[in-house]
Amino acid sequence: MILSISLSIYLVPIFYSSANYTVTFTKLSDYYTGGRAFDVQIQDDVAFIADLETGLFIFNVTNPVNPTLISHYDMESPHKIFLTEDIAYVTNWEYGFEIIDISNLTEPTQIYRYNIGQFMNTFDIENDIAYIGADGLIVLNISNPASPSTITQYDECGGISGVFVDNDLAYLGTYIENVYVGFTILDISNKTNPVKIGQYNTTHYVSGIQVLDDIALVAIWEDGLMLFNVSDPTNPIVLSTFFDGGMSEKAHFVDNFAFVADYSGGLEILNIEDPESPVKVGSFFDGGGAYALAIKSNLVYVADNTEGLEIVEVLIVSVTEEISSLSFSSVVLLLMFFVGLFSIKKKK
Repeated sequence: MILSISLSIYLVPIFYSSANYTVTFTKLSDYYTGGRAFDVQIQDDVAFIADLETGLFIFNVTNPVNPTLISHYDMESPHKIFLTEDIAYVTNWEYGFEIIDISNLTEPTQIYRYNIGQFMNTFDIENDIAYIGADGLIVLNISNPASPSTITQYDECGGISGVFVDNDLAYLGTYIENVYVGFTILDISNKTNPVKIGQYNTTHYVSGIQVLDDIALVAIWEDGLMLFNVSDPTNPIVLSTFFDGGMSEKAHFVDNFAFVADYSGGLEILNIEDPESPVKVGSFFDGGGAYALAIKSNLVYVADNTEGLEIVEVLIVSVTEEISSLSFSSVVLLLMFFVGLFSIKKKK
């Protein structure tokens, strides 16, 4: 396969102010992967990108201003990625669920491809069990990655559009075409017999879920971000909804904030300190479409539909705090600004 890939470097800050915070976004670089980047995961200083059209890409991001390609693993239509120390698990749409040895990053190799003839997109893994969204929820024993075995498939809620697993609960986006779409919670304490214990019907597809303590961030493709109280999993309660016209794909907890990948709004940051009243404090969008985020320290790695891997530095400062330190790139930019200003004055 001949790939058209390219690297671009940026150091232009974008400032966004709200009532309580000032957020600075500095795009450091992007690396076009030749198709449509759909997911991103970070492990140490290595970024993995699933491109729907061109395969799995592995990047060295030790220097985020200049990411370098380590290797490319050819796949038909990779969707979602889950990483362990030496293995990448990747859903490959109609081509199944692929288990890849990444112990040698320069030469990733297939360990096993699990394919039962269903479209596979979203999934999660916990304790050597993969929970894969397909026509139903596939529960797969992957303790031996070279020979995974099906434990069961739960079909009662229809298709699966989102999966997040925490201990004995599976939080799912579920749907039956022309019947319903919803946020569903299963008791999976018995892996052979998942049981539905709670459900909230939504108006559009659930595309991403993350749960922390008793709060669930549920991204709704055409309805924004919904926050649920899931302290009682039999009765998920809506705390709030944030919608500014975009298409939310996935949200992540970062301290008191939710970082949201919004396809038509880019990277959005919400203050969710009060989960009943989320407030947008910043956003970064330069075209394309944000499908997924991975966050490490103050860097956000974005899987962008048209730009591939984007790396954005984010600095959030409370307006009540004094800025005691600046990021390296911010210091460089300030120096460039003052040098330029001095040069202009000299010419006058």
